[in-house]
Parts: sequence; C-alpha cells; structure tokens
Amino acid sequence: MLILFVFTGGSAIASTFTFGNSEYTVVQSSGINWNDAKLAAEAAGGHLVTITSEAENNFLKSTVFQGLDKAYWLGAYQTGDENRQDPTSNWHWVTGEEWDYTDWYSAEPNNSRIDEFHLSADQRFNYQWNDEGSAVSSMISGYVVEKPSAPTPIPGAIWLLGASLVGLLGLKRKFAK
Repeated sequence: MLILFVFTGGSAIASTFTFGNSEYTVVQSSGINWNDAKLAAEAAGGHLVTITSEAENNFLKSTVFQGLDKAYWLGAYQTGDENRQDPTSNWHWVTGEEWDYTDWYSAEPNNSRIDEFHLSADQRFNYQWNDEGSAVSSMISGYVVEKPSAPTPIPGAIWLLGASLVGLLGLKRKFAK
C-alpha cells in the first residue's frame, strides 16, 4: 500500500491499491462535490472509478473501502430523469463502458432528494451503491480514482526481446570480422 499526499487547495491523503489492470486510489476530501471529484480524478491522470463486475466490486469493498467511513463518489451519473420518475434508468459510466453490473442498496436508487444524479458507495449500506445529489457534501468523505496500471510483460515478449538481442550480437560479430 502506498500513501500519497495530494495538495488541492487543502491537503488530502490517498491510498492506492491494485486489482486486475487498474490502480485504485481513495482520495480523502471531505465535502467535495461530484463534479469537482470528477475533474480532480481526471487531473490525476485517471477517472472516477467504474465498477463493471462483481469481482471488482468485492475487491473495492474488502480492500479499498476497508476501515473507511461515510460515502465516496464513484464514476457514474444519470441523465434524462429530471422529473425524478425513473431512478433506475439512464445511468452511465464516465468512461462510456457498458452499464450492465449494479450493486444498489435495497432502497436505491430512489431520487429521494433533488438532483440525485450521481453515484456513491456508502458505508451505511456496506458500500452498496446510492444515488446521491452532488450538493450533499456532509455525506461525502472523498472519491475513488481508477487508472490503468502498467502492463506486465508477457513471457512471449520477453523471449522475443532476448532472441532479438542474440540476433543483433550475432550480426555484430559477423561484421566485426
């Protein structure tokens, strides 16, 4: 685990974890609204986390959110429900990935407050999802940034590199004579 100090107006503490091909960083920033969290995640070279599988969601719950409290912004938003009649429709990930996995808390989404068009993971609900209004700063402790992690070289690529180096050495010896 890596501890970082990020300065964005005030100081924030972040912890980074790796799962699959991504790095996840929890940024503690009490009271930040969703739009500012989205911009900060992009400025850090990533995006607000998109959770597209049960395995990823379980990793976040058991590792990333472990020991934290309150709620954290995730990378989803809702469009087309301004009259608050259909809280489950038109959700989108900030990356454009398919919206085909969800982990809503049993009473969510509900659009119970005005403009609950953003997604959070909430400690009160064991980090199941909640639709939240961007202005609900008292409930938010920060956000989660997701970045692609550096690819791990595959054995075939290592073999190819080695074979290329041997070939170059052979050419060098041939022409050195």
